Amino acid sequence: GFFCFALAFCGLIPAAFWRYIHSMEVEDSMMDVYDFVYEEVRRNVSSFRRHELTAIHEAFLCCGKRSPFGGTTNVEHKMCPPGQAHNVGQDCLQEIQDFLKKHMDFVSVLLGVTIGFTVYGMILTSFLWFSIHFSSNLDRKGKYILR
Repeated sequence: GFFCFALAFCGLIPAAFWRYIHSMEVEDSMMDVYDFVYEEVRRNVSSFRRHELTAIHEAFLCCGKRSPFGGTTNVEHKMCPPGQAHNVGQDCLQEIQDFLKKHMDFVSVLLGVTIGFTVYGMILTSFLWFSIHFSSNLDRKGKYILR
């Protein structure tokens, strides 16, 4: 049991370390994917990208990118889900960022709790092993005396 907990611990520590070191890379890569798909649709390259952009808009309940110059492009008017037509210009990049922050916080809490239970399990199984190993006479046959 101890070695199973130790093996889990050896896997959880690098996962937690990776989460804190590379969390911005995950966010940046998702933003880059959205930007790439958005620009491909804006240039009318493929209908496959249009379906991808529609799926992203439906998944994150957003529509388009907010431009610093104001105004929206033709992409938002064509690619917004029917329920989002009144929210044209709602920033998908901000929605994706909020979604990732919420879920990465959940992963952090889950990793912390799991590491805590793993350490607790390692301590309990080590006490169990030491008590069994160093107590050769656990069954005290006939050794109890009432006075």
